[in-house]
Amino acid sequence: MKSINDIFIREKDFAETMDGKVLPFLKETIEDGYITAGDGLKLYYQKLIHPNEKAAVVICHGFCEFTMKYAETMYYFYEMGYSVFAIDHRGHGLSGREVDGYSKVHVNHFSDYINDFNDFVHKIVISNSKTGRLILFAHSMGGGIGALYLEKHPDIFERAILSSPMIQLSTGTINKMVVRLLKTMSYIPFFTKRYLPGHHDYDHEYKYPRCSVMSKPRYAFQYNEREREKGYRTSGGTYGWSREAFNVSKKILKNASLIKIPVIIMQASLDTLVMPEAQEKFTRLVPTCTLRHFEGSKHEIFNATDDIILDYYNEVFNFIEGIR
Repeated sequence: MKSINDIFIREKDFAETMDGKVLPFLKETIEDGYITAGDGLKLYYQKLIHPNEKAAVVICHGFCEFTMKYAETMYYFYEMGYSVFAIDHRGHGLSGREVDGYSKVHVNHFSDYINDFNDFVHKIVISNSKTGRLILFAHSMGGGIGALYLEKHPDIFERAILSSPMIQLSTGTINKMVVRLLKTMSYIPFFTKRYLPGHHDYDHEYKYPRCSVMSKPRYAFQYNEREREKGYRTSGGTYGWSREAFNVSKKILKNASLIKIPVIIMQASLDTLVMPEAQEKFTRLVPTCTLRHFEGSKHEIFNATDDIILDYYNEVFNFIEGIR
């Protein structure tokens, strides 16, 4: 029986293996297309259908991310016997925008992400999965989307992995008064679709190691993808996006007890983007939820060091297969 240990790509081999094996395989295997959201926005998706599917894994990406950032993850899921589905959220990747340009991330209502994701699940995932057994894999902002989705649609997925989920966005050193001011300003039409202070257009800067990725070749892969494709150059959020991101925390925690399925939270000890206390509270509120803490990892646990990443994926597959 195949193990993640047999196919795991170590950092020293990452660039060569991705270029020589993984990306050619994905290019040949991935089918892609668009669905139309309720408001007419075009949403891009990818699917990899395994001929002997154990279950279908649905990837829900984070803020300023895109489907191909998960090329390595998609490859592992497929090699382990799972079909894979992924969508670019509105305002991200190759999906449509509600603002001009490719850099700025804006959403009018966080519920738009939930509705888009539900359309994707019903129009593409359920109709193409061979088994009808769905597993959610959601990271960061995608974890916030995933948590709300599980509360609103408790019977769609069998299990869920929430990786560094945005149950509550971290405000860093910004005090509560400033946060309240920013939220108030977000309702003023002049500010709603403007960048938050400190956010700006994509500037081509190579930010490693000042980022949430610990693996240099994995960061280089992401960077090169952004340089290659303009749609991947999301760079900062608007006042409107931040308001919706701040407000979503109460909604997630209020209805966490409605989640019926087993959930695992992957928590990074060095995370500066989301609040660990909110993840821990969520874990206590969900009837069947466990928390796995990864010491020494930044926000993107699947892009940390070899030992952490391998431990991470072992947890993922053990959880999916019911060993944990």
